[in-house]
Amino acid sequence: MRQFPSFAFMPLLLSSLTILACGTPAAQTLPTPPEPRAPTVVEREDALLRSAGVDPRAIRCNRENRWGALLRGDADAGAQEVAAALGTHFGNIAEPQRAQIVKKIRDIVFWRMVRAVLLEGDNNNFGVLPLPIAPSREIAGQAGPLLLFRTGLTPAPEKKGSCFQSLLEAGRVKHVVNLFDGDLPADDLVAAEQRAAKAAGATYHTATDAEGQPDAYGPWRDALRKHWNDRAKRDAALRNLARLVREQILLPGGKPPAGNIHLHCGGGMHRTGMVVGVLQKCVSKLPMAVIEVEYRRHTAWKSEQEPGGAEDGNVAVLEAFDCGLLGVVGSGAGPAERESHREVNHDARGAHGPDGHAVAVRGPSTPTTGPRRHALCVDNYGCAPSTPRQGHQRRRVLRPVRS
Repeated sequence: MRQFPSFAFMPLLLSSLTILACGTPAAQTLPTPPEPRAPTVVEREDALLRSAGVDPRAIRCNRENRWGALLRGDADAGAQEVAAALGTHFGNIAEPQRAQIVKKIRDIVFWRMVRAVLLEGDNNNFGVLPLPIAPSREIAGQAGPLLLFRTGLTPAPEKKGSCFQSLLEAGRVKHVVNLFDGDLPADDLVAAEQRAAKAAGATYHTATDAEGQPDAYGPWRDALRKHWNDRAKRDAALRNLARLVREQILLPGGKPPAGNIHLHCGGGMHRTGMVVGVLQKCVSKLPMAVIEVEYRRHTAWKSEQEPGGAEDGNVAVLEAFDCGLLGVVGSGAGPAERESHREVNHDARGAHGPDGHAVAVRGPSTPTTGPRRHALCVDNYGCAPSTPRQGHQRRRVLRPVRS
C-alpha cells in the first residue's frame, strides 16, 4: 500500500515562506483619537448651576438676545410721519425748533420699540459665571461656588415663574444690582423688581449715573465712550467702575456676599458686559481672548460684518483696566472654571474659546494700534472648528467708540 508524507509541517512551512517573501509585517497604524469636545454654553452653565446646588430646569431665563439694526431708521421715519401728520401745527415753528421736536419724537418712538423687543420678544440675555471670591456661604448655609447671574431687563418681575422670580427663588439671589440708567422707559419694571426682591429677602441697588450721591457712580459708561482721550475724565470713570464692582459685587454692604448676585442693565450687553469683563479679568484671571468671546456672545455678534451691539471700545476699556483699582481680588479661577473655559493658547492654531467655538488669533497689535488685541471668530458664524481662519493679519486701531 502506497504511503503519503505527513502534512503536519505545512503551516510552519507556509509561514516561513510568507516571511521570506514579504519581509517583516508592517506595524498597524492606529487611528488618532478625536480631541475631546469642549462643552457648549448650555452644558457649561448647567454644570456650574448644578455644582452650586441650583437646578438648571428651575431657572426660567433664556439666552436670547437681539440687536435691531432697523430700529433707528424706523424711529426716524416714524417721527417724520408724526410731524407730517401734525401738518399746520408745525407751520409757524422755526426750523431749528421743529428739528428738535422731531428728534424728541424719534427718541420716544425708538426707546418704546427697544422696550417692546426686550419684553414682548422676551430676550433675557441670560448668563451665569462663578465668583471665586472669599465666600460667606456659611452665612447662607449653602455649599458650592458663589454665582453671578447676568441678564437684561426682563418681563413681569413679580410674576410667578418669570425669569426674575426664578433667580430669586431657585437661583437663591440675595443681592440685585441694576446698572440701567438710560432713556428706555423702565420705571415700572424697576419698581416691580424692587418689590419682588424685598419680598424674597434680597437687597436691591440701582447704580445710577447721578453725581454727588454716595450710592451713585457717575456717568462712567458715557465718559468712557465719549471722553476716552480726556485723561482726567477717563481715569475718574475707571475709578467709578472699579468702585461699583467692589461695592456691589465683591463686597456688597461692605462684606462678602451672603448669597448669589443678579446683575443687569437694559439689554444685558454693554454695562453688564463691562462689569462682567472686569470680574473675569481681575478676579477669575481669564485671558482677554476668552473674555472677548464671552462679551461678543451677549451682544448678538455674528461676524465683523454683522457685529450686533458689540463695541470695540468696551473691549479696549477692559484691556486697559488696571485690576489694582479694585483694591481686593479673589482667588482666581478654580480648576473647574479653567477647564470649562479652555484658556486660549495664543501660539497654537485652532485654539478654542469658551463653549467650544474655534478662535482664530490674528496677531498682536503694534505700538501704533494700542493695547494688545486678539480679534476672534466663532465657528457657528463662519469659522468651522476644524478649519478656523488662520494667518489673517488685518489689524484695527482701537477706539472707545466703534465708528
